[in-house]
Amino acid sequence: MDTKSILKISFLLVILGLFLFIPNLGLVHLFDWDEINFAEAAREMLVTGDYLNVRIDFEPFHEKPPLFIWLQAVSMHIFGVSEFAARLPNALIGIITIQVLFYMGRKLYDVKFGLIWVMAFVGSLLPHFYFKTAIIDPTFNLLIYLSIYFLFKISKNELEKSEIKALDLFFAGLFCSLGMLTKGPVAYLLIVLTWAGVFFIYRKQAKFPIKKLLLLTLYSSILPLIWYSLLIMQSGSGLVEDFVAYHIRLLTTGDAGHSGPIYYHFVILLLGCFPASVLIFRSFRKQSDDSHSQNLFKIWNFVLLAVVLIIFSIVKTKIVHYSSLAYFPITFLAAYSVYSIVYREIGWKWTTTVMITLIGIVYSALFILFPLALINVEMILPKITDEMTYEVLSSPVHWGGFEYIVGIIFFIGLCISLVLVFMRKYLPSFVALTATIAVTITLFLPLVAPKIEQYTQAAPIEFFGYLAQDDVYLHTLGYKSYVPYYYGEKKYERSRYYLGMSGKEYEQFLLEGDIQSDAYFSAKMTAADNFANQYPELIELYRKNGFVFFKRERIQ
Repeated sequence: MDTKSILKISFLLVILGLFLFIPNLGLVHLFDWDEINFAEAAREMLVTGDYLNVRIDFEPFHEKPPLFIWLQAVSMHIFGVSEFAARLPNALIGIITIQVLFYMGRKLYDVKFGLIWVMAFVGSLLPHFYFKTAIIDPTFNLLIYLSIYFLFKISKNELEKSEIKALDLFFAGLFCSLGMLTKGPVAYLLIVLTWAGVFFIYRKQAKFPIKKLLLLTLYSSILPLIWYSLLIMQSGSGLVEDFVAYHIRLLTTGDAGHSGPIYYHFVILLLGCFPASVLIFRSFRKQSDDSHSQNLFKIWNFVLLAVVLIIFSIVKTKIVHYSSLAYFPITFLAAYSVYSIVYREIGWKWTTTVMITLIGIVYSALFILFPLALINVEMILPKITDEMTYEVLSSPVHWGGFEYIVGIIFFIGLCISLVLVFMRKYLPSFVALTATIAVTITLFLPLVAPKIEQYTQAAPIEFFGYLAQDDVYLHTLGYKSYVPYYYGEKKYERSRYYLGMSGKEYEQFLLEGDIQSDAYFSAKMTAADNFANQYPELIELYRKNGFVFFKRERIQ
């Protein structure tokens, strides 16, 4: 295909990305914890003018490097502190990711493969969804995969005994360095383990390039070392101890209550990357049509997927997006399967049809029955005995009565895809299913997500948001939340860091100390009475959606 046609397709993919990822970014409030956590760090950069330190509640939070926070801060500087500005960097990363996939796919195979890979990514549930969020992982994952791609090029030349381009190693190190500046040393660990795994497989054909590893390490270290050096000059060496302690905690404990079984990420990726996760099984078969570079790149993706699964299965802290780097190899292998079935006449397996049908029916039922249940919640309430659940579901949420249409659209698209499979029209079937999922997510976020939020966090966001312009203390009792910081626009002078207190000391000060401004609190209904009985100066303001809101007046 000529250059002009490729540029035209690339331009159309940009338009597709704008259409898929930009609309409705600011429609739903940021979700606790992760979205609000990163957005609050960016807001505090703007408030303090300190762009070197990542801060939470104005206390330096050195566990997280600043690159993604910088992107959010720039966005907020241009568009104001808002949900749209917090999520915009990832939406733009989504558009870049589409271009990267198309480029890699056509370089390794052809334009058709590149387009199939793009469809596999934007037409799978979690890979699409995360470009509409304000979490760090989509940006981090793209940087890691770019580094992996350049290392793949180096390994290809190593195995073929051909000349290695110095720029390939430099770019591999540069993207690894940016990954480390986004999420820390885990970037280097994932990349080097994958590289080592590939060369272990090819150990009879070539030795692992130790000198190139040293150069990669040097290139990867430059940006993080500059940042850490500046921090140490400003804050002292204690930040290194905090950083190490944080990552040990993630590795050895279910941090912040996020624990799970060892198979957690296998289940998450199977269900969350549907349908790509089901299609990858046809990629396990070696194809004689593959060139050496195509087979090698497939091996790189298999190893990367294995490394991600092993590492994050060992890590005790289990969070859905921790294994999101796997979205790249999963969607590549799915694209490889579809491409091989359509253009290389590899047989379609009935087991793939069964898995798509079963998982698709489960999702159809969820998308239909979940809104229907909440639309008719008055039929469910009499059967609920848990007080907290009853109060949450009793929230005055206005449903239009048609939100289940999202599930119907999903089910219709699933049926069309399955009919096309039985007609042996595999490419149209794949396009129908991935397009259906992209449309489903695009409709779900504006139609259903705002309603869900009304049951979960709308009450505290409304409460603290109302106090945003007041010079008051804001705090949660009995549970952790970043809502008071971000939506309450917490003032530096009202933070525990400014007062030089620990978390417990700060809470006791607000509840019993000589406060010079009013203090406002939220607590979950299950714990609110205990706080009210223990601290008689708390004045209950009101109860809503399972939360109780208090005020303690300043000492005159």
